[in-house]
Amino acid sequence: MGSLKTKIFIFFVTLLMVVQATSLWTVYNANTKQGEEQIQSRLNAAKSVFETQYQQRSYYLQAFAETAAKDFGLKEVFGADQRSFLIALNNHRKRIDADIAVAVDQNQSIVGQLIRRSPNEKISLGPDQGNSFPTPDWFTGEKAFTHLYQQGQQLYQLSFAPLKSGQQIVGWIGYGYQINAVLAQTFADITGLSIEFMLEQTSDNWRSIAAAIPSNYPLAPSQQGLNILQNTIPENLIATQIKVGVVSEQPLHVTIFGSRSNLLETLQDNWWHLLALEGGMVSIVLFAAYLLAGGITRPVRKLVRQAQFIARGNYESSVDIVEKNELGQLANEFNQMQKAVLVREQKISHQLKFNSLTNLPNRYSLLQTLDDKLKEQGSAFSLLHLDIRRTRTVNDTLGYQIGDLMIQEVGKRLVRLNANSQTFHLDGDEFAMIIESANLSELANWQTKIEEAMDEPLCGEDTLLHLQLQIGFARAPDDAKDPQQLLQKADTALSHGKREQRNFQQYLTEMDADANRRLSLVNDLKIAIEQNQLCLFYQPKLDLNSGKIHHLEALVRWQHPLQGMIPPDAFISIAEQTGQIDALSNWVLNEAACQYRTWSNQGLDLSIAVNISADNLKNQRFTESLRKIWSQHQLPANALSLEVTESAVVSDPESAIHMLCEIRDQGIKLSIDDYGTGYSSLAQLKQMPVSELKIDRSFVDKVHLSSDDQIIVRSTIRMAHDMGLSVVAEGIEDKDTLLWLQEHDCDLAQGYFISRPLPADEFSQWLLSSDFNPTQLRVLHG
Repeated sequence: MGSLKTKIFIFFVTLLMVVQATSLWTVYNANTKQGEEQIQSRLNAAKSVFETQYQQRSYYLQAFAETAAKDFGLKEVFGADQRSFLIALNNHRKRIDADIAVAVDQNQSIVGQLIRRSPNEKISLGPDQGNSFPTPDWFTGEKAFTHLYQQGQQLYQLSFAPLKSGQQIVGWIGYGYQINAVLAQTFADITGLSIEFMLEQTSDNWRSIAAAIPSNYPLAPSQQGLNILQNTIPENLIATQIKVGVVSEQPLHVTIFGSRSNLLETLQDNWWHLLALEGGMVSIVLFAAYLLAGGITRPVRKLVRQAQFIARGNYESSVDIVEKNELGQLANEFNQMQKAVLVREQKISHQLKFNSLTNLPNRYSLLQTLDDKLKEQGSAFSLLHLDIRRTRTVNDTLGYQIGDLMIQEVGKRLVRLNANSQTFHLDGDEFAMIIESANLSELANWQTKIEEAMDEPLCGEDTLLHLQLQIGFARAPDDAKDPQQLLQKADTALSHGKREQRNFQQYLTEMDADANRRLSLVNDLKIAIEQNQLCLFYQPKLDLNSGKIHHLEALVRWQHPLQGMIPPDAFISIAEQTGQIDALSNWVLNEAACQYRTWSNQGLDLSIAVNISADNLKNQRFTESLRKIWSQHQLPANALSLEVTESAVVSDPESAIHMLCEIRDQGIKLSIDDYGTGYSSLAQLKQMPVSELKIDRSFVDKVHLSSDDQIIVRSTIRMAHDMGLSVVAEGIEDKDTLLWLQEHDCDLAQGYFISRPLPADEFSQWLLSSDFNPTQLRVLHG
C-alpha cells in the first residue's frame, strides 16, 4: 500500500469511480430534463399548430363568405324568390363543401338555412328556416365575423359577411364547417396527438362534441378529456387544453394529449446504451491505470530532480527521458517550458528597461544610468527633459494611432541626433537625453540641433504634422547629485518653461519655490472653494445704443490668507488640471445668482455673465447643475448668461455643441468669449447655439488707429448682425475707441475706460452715482 505504484493505481481507480458516478448522474439528470423539455416542446408545438390551423379555417370561411356576399346573382334573388335564392346559396356552399349555409335578413330572420348533420348525410333545409336568428347581437357591426353556432346537438364554425345593396346592409350570408370527428382526426393527424372537443355546460357537466382517440386508451373519450380539463392528468399521459370559443355562454375546449412512454422511448433506449458503454469503459480504464502506474515512477524522479534545478535558477541542463509516451512528451514539454521561462525572463527584463512603443530605454534605465554617471568622479553632464507639444490635440482630432506615430518618429529623430549619447522614452510624449556637457553654449547648440531635427513635417493620413518640442534641463552635479532629484529638477524646468511659453528652459533654484507655491495652491484651492476665500468682481458692459448698463461680467478672485490676492490665471488652470473646475464653476454661478437677487431686490435689473471652462462642457451632469442653481435661487432665464471660448469646442465639437444646445434649451443665453483667438471654423460658429459674440481685446485696443483691426472688427460686427447675434467689444481703454465702436454699430462695450472690475458693493455705489444708471431709463419707460 505504501508504494507509489499502488498509490497511483488506487488514486486513478478512486478518481475514475467519482468521475463516472458524477458523469452518470449528470447524464441522468440531463436526460430527464431533456425528456421533460421535449414533452413540453411537443405540446407547445401541437397547441400552436392547432391554433394556427383553426384560425386559418376561420379566415378561409370569412373570406369565402365575403366573396359570396358580393355575388350579384345572389343579391338579385335575395328576398325575392326563395327557391332561387336557396339554389344560389347552395351553389356557393358546394364550392367549399361547407356543412352549413345561413342567410339572415336585416330583421335578423333566417331566410335561408342549408345544413348537413354528419359527413355521410346529404344537405337539407335547416329546421330554423323562417325563424329569428337566436343571437341577433352578432349583426350589430358592418364587418365579417366568425362565431361558434349550435344547431341541435351539432356545433359549427360559422362565418358571416354583410350582403349590401349599395352602401346599405340588406342581410348577412354565412358558411361554416361542423365541429366533428373528421375535424378532430384532421388535427390529430397534423399534431400526432389525440384531440377531443368538450363543451362545458356547467362546472361539473361536460359534453364530448367530437374526438380522435386511439381505441386502446383505458378511459372513455369523454372521461379522458374531462380528466385533462380538470387537471387530473394520469402519469402516463402528456396533455394541454385550449379554449376555442363560447356557444350560448358555454365554453368550448379542445384537449390535446398523448402517451408519455411513446415520446420518451428513444431517450430510454439511449440511456441503456450509455450504461453499457460506461461499464465497458470502466473495465478498460482500470486495466490501463494498472499498466500506467507501473511506468510512471522512474521518469517522475527525473522530472523532480530537474524541477529542483530550475528552482535554483539553473536553466542549462535538460531532462533526458527516452520513453515515447506521455511521460516522454512531458519531459520534452518540460524542456520547452524551461526555455520559454528563460525567454520570458529575458523579455520581462527588456520590458522593465525599455518602452514598448519606441523600444527606447525607459525611466527605469534612465535612473540606473544617471546613478552610474553620478558615481563617476569629475563627471559633468546635463539631463534634457523633452515634451512633444500638442500631443493631446493630435490624439483628440486625428486619433491615437497618429499620436503614437508622431511619438515614434520623434524618438527615431532623437536617436539619430544623439547617436553618441543616450536617449530615453520616459512615458507618453516625454523623452530624456543625457548630454555629455554642462556648458550652456553647448546646450544652446543642442537646442538648435533638436529644433532642426524636427523641422521636417511628419506625413500622417494626408495630414502634415509639425513636430515641436519643449525642453527643460538640469546640470549635474551642480543642480543635483541624486538621479531622482536630477530628473525632478529637469521636470521642474520643463513645467516652468511651459507656463512661460519657452521652448528651452534651464533649471534655476528659485523655480523650486514657484513649484512649491503651485503645489500649495493645488492643496489650498479646495479649501478656498469650501471656505469662501473666493470673491467676485464685476465689470460693466455699456449699451452703446441707450448709454446705460444692463449687463456685466463676473470675474473670480482669490484672497489667499497667506499669499494675498491671487489672479485668476494662477489658479483657474490648476482647477482644470486637478479636476476642481466643476466645483469652482458651481461656486461662481451660485455667488453670481445670490448677487443678482440682491441687486434685483434693490431695483437693479442687471444680467450677469459668467465664464465657464471647456472642461465643464465635458461633464454630463453640468446641465443638471445649472437647473438646480436656477431653481434654488428662483432665477429668471436671463438672470445669468454663460461665456465660453472658441477653443472649448475644438477638441470635440459634436459633444460640446450638443451640451451647449441643452443649455440654450433651458433658456440660458450663451456668448462666444475672446472671438478671433481660437481655432473654430465658420461652420462651427454657425452650429453653436449662441446669441452673442465677444470680440477679443487684441483686435479692439486702439482700433481707431489700425486699419487692419478696423477691417476685422467691422466685418465681424456685420457678420454677427447678419447671423442675428449681438456684439460685445472688450478692452476699451480710451474714448476714441468707444466712439469708433459706437459709430460702427457695436452693441456693447467693456473695458477699463468704462470701469475696472469692482467688488459688488463698490460697483453698486459706482453705478447708482454714474450716468449709466439703468434705473433712470426704467423710470422713463415706466
